Amino acid sequence: MWVPLRQTVIMTKLIGTDPDYGDPIYGPPTLLKCRFQEGGRLVRNQRGEEVVSVGTFFFDRLTDIKFSDSLTFTNELGTETTYTPIAISVRRALNGKPVLTEVDV
Repeated sequence: MWVPLRQTVIMTKLIGTDPDYGDPIYGPPTLLKCRFQEGGRLVRNQRGEEVVSVGTFFFDRLTDIKFSDSLTFTNELGTETTYTPIAISVRRALNGKPVLTEVDV
């Protein structure tokens, strides 16, 4: 599978929570090449519940993304939106090597 990755997204990883207030603490932002495909579809989240995804990010090979991470995407009109993953899947080639990481948000 070959998908052109001409867009970028800013990923921030959750590194902990504030001990006093319980607010999430995120690490430094990382810029990743991706492809974002808008469109609603029904997917299952990490608990097995059916939820509606508003779009899918495609990343090259195996990308280290967790359900607690934050993805900030700026579209062609300059609108910035922050997403959290609801489903993460890895597509593999016939030899078992990861080819593509799909993240539904």
